[in-house]
Amino acid sequence: MRLGSRKAFPRRSLRTELGLAAGFATILCDFPALAHGAALHDAGNLWHAWHADPLISVPLLASCLLFIRGVRHLRRDLGRFPPGFGPRQIACFASGAILLVIALLSPLEALSSALLSAHMVQHILLIAIAPPLLVLGKPEVAWLWALPVHWRRGVARHGPLRSLLAILSPCARPIPAALIHMATLWVWHSPMLFDAAVASDRLHWLEHVMFFGTALLFWRAVIKAHSGREAAAAALIASFITLLQSGLLSALLSFAREALYHAPDTMDWGLTALEDQQLAGAIMSLPMCAIYLAAGLIMALRLLTPGTERTRRSPVAPTDVLKPSR
Repeated sequence: MRLGSRKAFPRRSLRTELGLAAGFATILCDFPALAHGAALHDAGNLWHAWHADPLISVPLLASCLLFIRGVRHLRRDLGRFPPGFGPRQIACFASGAILLVIALLSPLEALSSALLSAHMVQHILLIAIAPPLLVLGKPEVAWLWALPVHWRRGVARHGPLRSLLAILSPCARPIPAALIHMATLWVWHSPMLFDAAVASDRLHWLEHVMFFGTALLFWRAVIKAHSGREAAAAALIASFITLLQSGLLSALLSFAREALYHAPDTMDWGLTALEDQQLAGAIMSLPMCAIYLAAGLIMALRLLTPGTERTRRSPVAPTDVLKPSR
């Protein structure tokens, strides 16, 4: 089947999906758009604290619908999944999206305004677990296939976009990406800014965007660093830089003699502010540092494995995806 034929992109299907997305977005807008969700005072109303902030729900829903549409077009137009993109990538993307829902729309979001330890669990999901899963899911492939052919060609030939990507490409290398991500973590964990983000919905939303965005940048740089020994070595250094700074930040939280952050509601949950902070440091030091350590060990294995110098070209690279079949 030709990709350029009108049959390949039925208008009725596109209109149906857009209509469903618009209807769902309208429903979401009826919910209060609060970054912290409902106020929590005890565990009794914890499971009633689900919320649907449109600033989070609408983009997440749109990305999932585009991904589903792209997967459908891949299966229909090619007859099978191409090498490098298949059920494993779909499962990774779905898992990452579910974790974002848990981190940002579940009762965990409301609980994070009362407990620093819950806030840290949320940050681990946003920084160390959901982003690598989303990167492994290769959503850019499905998103491009979700577009009509002439749009896809336009993306490939868009001069300003290509120029912007060329300017930003140095930031997408492992070590610069790790430094940007590290700076973002330390700035937002300064006591004054952290307390301000907990008290302000807008600052809290900005904090999440910066954490998640720089984490995506970091994990994409590390995961994609498989084209040679130099790239793998840079990814190894970046992973251990991130591991060291995460360990230092967790130690600062765990061994501080007094609470660094203003947390007046912790006693409602049976913890002092200092105990809550120490628990947050322990949570950060164990799973988060373990993930960065695992990433570094994988990069070290790539360095030691023969053939790392060989460049591996993905059969579903964006430049290939944009080319219609003849």
